[in-house]
This record gives sequence, C-alpha cells and structure tokens, in this order.
Amino acid sequence: MKEQHEPGATASVSRTTAERRTTEIQDRVIGAIPDDAVASRRTIDWTLLACSDTTVSAAGGAAITLARPVDVDETYDAITAAVRDDGYTAATDTTGKGAKRLTLTGTNDDQYLITIYNDTEKVRLSSFSQCFPGSLNDD
Repeated sequence: MKEQHEPGATASVSRTTAERRTTEIQDRVIGAIPDDAVASRRTIDWTLLACSDTTVSAAGGAAITLARPVDVDETYDAITAAVRDDGYTAATDTTGKGAKRLTLTGTNDDQYLITIYNDTEKVRLSSFSQCFPGSLNDD
C-alpha cells in the first residue's frame, strides 16, 4: 500500500533541502528590495510547524529595517519578478492593520508573506517551506 502524504509533501525532500530552497527564495525576495533602502536585516531561526501527523514545514523569515520609504507596489512587482520564473504566483491582500501584503506561493506549496510598513520603516518576511516527512519532535 502506498503511503499517502498531505498536499505539497514530497517524500524525497529532506528538511535540509526544504530549508535550503526556502532560504534561497527568501534571499531573492530580500534582494529585490532596493539596496539603498535596506538599513539592516535579521534572519529569524527556523521552527517546525505540523502539516499532518507525518509531515512538517520549516517556518522562518526575516525582519528588515528600511533606511528610507519604498514604493510598495514597485517593490512588490520587483519581488514577484525575482521569483516568477520558478513558478511562484503572487497575490495581495490587506493585513488587519491596513498594510498591503504580498503572498508568494510556490509549486510545492512553499509560501512567503511580505509586508512593507513604510510608517515604521520595517519589512516583515515570513517564510514557510514545503511540507516534508518528519514530526514536531525532530530537532
């Protein structure tokens, strides 16, 4: 009997591979923000989230401080262009605080939530890898 996986879970993908791929895309997202606008960036450590009883996702991200305001729509367009050739789709919505948020979703259900807050000179990037075999007890 074939083992069933949740959507987006790939038995051949390891945690290391999923985290490496997610980090690569996350770095490309940050790289699409105008260089002169990034004052600092801090990476958020990976934590595991359950996808199912037998699969997990690595969640991380980055906190970016802006040196100056950026055009939100132009920056989101540049971020989308930076990952489009890899099959990522983009959608925007509004956060509960009224900020425009960009969501990128990959073909393996990895996801990136990017919100630019020009009023506080911050960019919040939350990254979620595709699901891979494992449990929340894994270190």
